Amino acid sequence: MPDIVRSVIAVLAGYAAMAAVVVALTVIVKRISPAWAGSEATPNAPYAYTNLMYSFGAAMIGGYVAAVIGSHAPLAHACALAAVVLLLSIVSAVQIGDRQPRWYQLSLAIIGPLGAVIGGWLRAKI
Repeated sequence: MPDIVRSVIAVLAGYAAMAAVVVALTVIVKRISPAWAGSEATPNAPYAYTNLMYSFGAAMIGGYVAAVIGSHAPLAHACALAAVVLLLSIVSAVQIGDRQPRWYQLSLAIIGPLGAVIGGWLRAKI
């Protein structure tokens, strides 16, 4: 398989892994405590902090997956995933606007890329 194809697959798989973990944990949290989760447009503080924690973990998993598949340059693939996550965070923040607190949007834009890089770094060190 050509390196570029493998690289694209690595980043897409990392993003898919990250998204799957976030979706699964969001469903679990909302089923366990629907009132606690608040609305998606305006998350309440406990849900926002919980979401930030598991989003960071999901980003680490995504970075790790990208690094495993892009094994010829594991950290580069995790950084590519981090760049995609940052870009999508910015797009999301612009679309959502003032419906979510800016601190929450900014936190997501920081912890997503950071988690992806840490996940890739962990894979590179193994």
